[in-house]
Amino acid sequence: MRKTLALLGALVLCAAPVAAQTSGPSAPLDDAAPTAVERAAARPSLFPSTDAVREQVRASEDARDAHKAPMSSQSWLYLVAAIAVGVIIAAVVLD
Repeated sequence: MRKTLALLGALVLCAAPVAAQTSGPSAPLDDAAPTAVERAAARPSLFPSTDAVREQVRASEDARDAHKAPMSSQSWLYLVAAIAVGVIIAAVVLD
């Protein structure tokens, strides 16, 4: 059990830099000024309706998915290398 936990810990420590490289802002900042209709619709409400919440969620998911890039081949190679280094470190430490 201890060896398994040590192996998992080594893998997580080696894969952390890869995860940090791929993280970034979820959506680019929009510098455009909102229109009058958007300002009226964007007024905060203490109890928003279910339809308003669904629309906000749909809009935020669409914005996030539109800017989501697939994993590049270089990122894939970094991930494989990080896992390999973690396995080697765990093998050296545990033997």
